[in-house]
Amino acid sequence: MSPEVLTDDPYALSAEFYDVMAAPHWATKREFLVAALRAAGPIDLPIVDIGAGSGLSTMAIAETVDDVAIHAVEPSPAMRAALVSRILSHHNAFERVTVQAGRAENIVWPDRIGAVSMMGVVGYLDPDVRHELWANIRSRLPAGAPVVVEYMPLSTPVTVPEFTIAQKRIGQHIAEVRIAGEPASDTAERWTMRYLVHEGQRVVRDFTAEHVWETVGIETLREEASHHGLNCEEVSPIIGVLRPSTS
Repeated sequence: MSPEVLTDDPYALSAEFYDVMAAPHWATKREFLVAALRAAGPIDLPIVDIGAGSGLSTMAIAETVDDVAIHAVEPSPAMRAALVSRILSHHNAFERVTVQAGRAENIVWPDRIGAVSMMGVVGYLDPDVRHELWANIRSRLPAGAPVVVEYMPLSTPVTVPEFTIAQKRIGQHIAEVRIAGEPASDTAERWTMRYLVHEGQRVVRDFTAEHVWETVGIETLREEASHHGLNCEEVSPIIGVLRPSTS
């Protein structure tokens, strides 16, 4: 069976596998997001979740911070279907979460914001978009408010041979997610995600999707943050927390 390659919305068919891929890693990432929100003290301003995906980060925010409005920004229609489903299944998130169907450069911003989550999104943004984003965030962010940014521990494009990153039995099927990478440019990596569904010894589905990811490492993040009056603290090899500079 020859894999089908999807290039328009890379999540058009793969959205159903997103949680299969994310679940093994989410618990640890969630801890850092929750810790940053709690360290900020009481948050009484809206929170923006950029690249909300299937809603894992959105629900973590809703379960950590009471009452405030949450803006979940997600450009992929397929991912938004999962996001809205997760919001509706939560006992009160549907009353607080507004879903914005757009990209980072088209966010409808609240006048002031209490925190920002950017899990698995910064590499999709080119430098001009990132600088505009940091400027929009900084102008709305009070002292001590966190911007939680996930990035890949990859600051230079490299060749990465294909390997399996997740596998999960769902009924009679086993869903498997593989990943391979190669340089797309001097500053970007092309990741090829391969999704397979096994039924016994037979592969019943096999397709790939490509994602071009800017190799934003901690040093780039710190440099860009500093340019916009934000400090950057590395809290894990893949997560940084930006806060307004006090000086």
